[in-house]
Amino acid sequence: MGLKGTADRRPGRVGTSTDDVRRRNLSSVLALVHHHRALSRAELTRSTGLSRSTTKDLVEELAARGLVEESPASSVSQVGRPSAIVRPGNRVLAVAVTPEVNAVTVGVVAMGGAVLDVVRCPTERIPSAADTVAIAAEAVGRIRRGLRDGQTVTAVGVAVPGLVHGPESVVRLAPNLDWADVEIGQMLSTATGLPVFAANDANAGAIAEHRFGNHRQADHLIYVNGGPSGIGAGFVVAGGLLEGVAGYAGELGHTYIGGGERCHCGSVGCLETEVTQAPLARLLAELDGANDGTRLGTPGGAERDVLNRQARSLAIALGNAINMLNPRLIVLGGFLRVFPAYAAAVLREELARRSMGAPRDLVRVVPATLGADTLMIGAAELAFAPVLADPGRY
Repeated sequence: MGLKGTADRRPGRVGTSTDDVRRRNLSSVLALVHHHRALSRAELTRSTGLSRSTTKDLVEELAARGLVEESPASSVSQVGRPSAIVRPGNRVLAVAVTPEVNAVTVGVVAMGGAVLDVVRCPTERIPSAADTVAIAAEAVGRIRRGLRDGQTVTAVGVAVPGLVHGPESVVRLAPNLDWADVEIGQMLSTATGLPVFAANDANAGAIAEHRFGNHRQADHLIYVNGGPSGIGAGFVVAGGLLEGVAGYAGELGHTYIGGGERCHCGSVGCLETEVTQAPLARLLAELDGANDGTRLGTPGGAERDVLNRQARSLAIALGNAINMLNPRLIVLGGFLRVFPAYAAAVLREELARRSMGAPRDLVRVVPATLGADTLMIGAAELAFAPVLADPGRY
């Protein structure tokens, strides 16, 4: 992300003025602080390739805008004055919205992927687009009323389980929600007066786990999300999100793995007809409780049979993805986190049958590290994108 403080003066080049250079440099510094959550001025200088004085000026401008905060470095034994630590500020916030078949969840997230609050609003029926907008708009109103002086909500990010045309924030098809050609971005923007950016939920989760997850070598990553609304995947290739022509890439839940059950999408034998959350609800609750120190039990009887059968079905889809994309890392989120915890051996054995040895030997299959916050953080990243691209506007 190194951006030099000199402009390219060749004819026909775009973005060569002093203002353009400063905008790119502000963006570079803010993105580094946002993604790393804490960096010293010295580290920012090294990472960007800018001079110390330029870095100082940029950090001070970002701090004046409330986008970053500076604090003294911890006292260490070293020659010279310690470099100040730069962290994301909490004055510019994003709202994250995730509709599911049984609830609409709304959260407020600060820069640096800090989830400040999450409210899950259960619904008696599958929420329509209008239901989702009403619930989200009411939540945005509550959030705004609770802001401190100087705080502002910049935008709303919506993570939807379905095919989302990213540039227009239009849901082309969310079969489990029964949404088709829904202009969710425009609808929610009209209701809140805020910019709204929508994307597929698994793509949002992939962004979150790639940028903020506790993973090594995450530049070639497949994030697979499992929720009440089905299964989807997001592909990170060479550090960038693989979206496809219109943002539709990643529908791993609708790949054929066998079986005769008809899927909501209209096809038969899709992964998400064979791998479902309901039979694994107890194991998921136990796994989440284990974060408080509870020891994991051993599934038995029918529960073990269901778990192993679903693990084998999941391995078919993951094996195909390994063969096609040669990832370094597969991150399982949502209820799919139960498989590394309770059925790792079965998953590993079936992957050995369903994928080629050379790419499989390079892959690690791990649970998501952001837990229930993955989609909240990913949806917020959609809202923060314009701020990161041009901090001088805020």
